[in-house]
Amino acid sequence: MYDEFAKIYDSLMTEVDYDQWADYLFRHLLNGKRDTKKILEFGCGTGSITTRLAKKGYAMTGVDLSEEMLTEADEKASKDNLPVRFYIGDMSDFTIGEKYDAVIAACDSVNYLPSLEAVRGFIEGAFDTLEPEGLLLFDINTTEKFKQTISDKTFIYDLDDVYCVWESEPDFDNGRMNYELTFFVPDEDGLYVRSEEQQTQYLYTVESIYHILKDCGFKDIKAYTFGTFLAGSNESDRVQFSAVRP
Repeated sequence: MYDEFAKIYDSLMTEVDYDQWADYLFRHLLNGKRDTKKILEFGCGTGSITTRLAKKGYAMTGVDLSEEMLTEADEKASKDNLPVRFYIGDMSDFTIGEKYDAVIAACDSVNYLPSLEAVRGFIEGAFDTLEPEGLLLFDINTTEKFKQTISDKTFIYDLDDVYCVWESEPDFDNGRMNYELTFFVPDEDGLYVRSEEQQTQYLYTVESIYHILKDCGFKDIKAYTFGTFLAGSNESDRVQFSAVRP
């Protein structure tokens, strides 16, 4: 997953307002009980959130399963002379041997975890990594978004440097959303080269995530409608979780 896709990912995500996303996380961090200096980000991808938070003065460490995504992220950080560390790793089973003031996972990275056991592994790992009063922040696409907004739609991206067909294939009986991506990228001779990518996201309810957070020992657990500080639910498109390690 994400091998060739990493090279065109940022082009396809131009509609995502990463500045606004990073500012939203920044507000959560400022409201935290602990003075945040070091942040560990899981599912950092090409580093769009990572680098923006680094520019705000945080000591950032990024983790992703894809070496290709991390290559793009490292180039992005190096271009801006940002001292960000990147590691290849599985967010559901990752240890780093040091403590952080905050652990984050943005852009529905948690939806790529294939089971509640894997989600628990991520949350347990975050708990063990956090300093006392450290903050865990992550978001999910809700079941409502998968069923109503994404559904079985096909999205077409006709951009200067890539043409992409993104097909959504629901499998709600098994709690998943499959994606088939076909993209065409011009080579040095101007000929378009076809590549394919398969991805799967998994559906989780707000209640199931809440219970895991509570069971793992977190306190002050909140679920917000993303982009706000209003209570979120399964009816929201995206829910932002916030929890504190005692």
